Amino acid sequence: HQQAIKFYQQVIDAPAARNQEYSARFRGRAKDSIEAIRLFDQADVAKVADGKYAASSIGYNGAIDVEVQVTNHRIGTVKVTKHREKQFYAALTDTPNQIITKQSVNGIDVTSRATITSQAIVNATAKALAKGN
Repeated sequence: HQQAIKFYQQVIDAPAARNQEYSARFRGRAKDSIEAIRLFDQADVAKVADGKYAASSIGYNGAIDVEVQVTNHRIGTVKVTKHREKQFYAALTDTPNQIITKQSVNGIDVTSRATITSQAIVNATAKALAKGN
């Protein structure tokens, strides 16, 4: 985990990219990824109390909001409740389905051509699950 955190920190520390908005999105995604990595242990569904939890993470075009329902220490649903993504919508259903199938945010295969969207859903889900500890 430390190597990934180091990589994302380099993104945050890098000089500004093309423009301010572009830089803000890249840095926001890197910060969300660092936060999610640090929360992975807390995102273990076996440790999460029953309930609905919500969180967001930066996708390709802005925040992606996710709501997670946990029942009997199992992930019942993962719903993308709000997003501004404009293409590759398969990630909006494929990634939540993988999380439910695996009952974890670890080891999720990102949707081809929608890596940023998939990662944002994983990050938001990790943050949401961590709220249940």
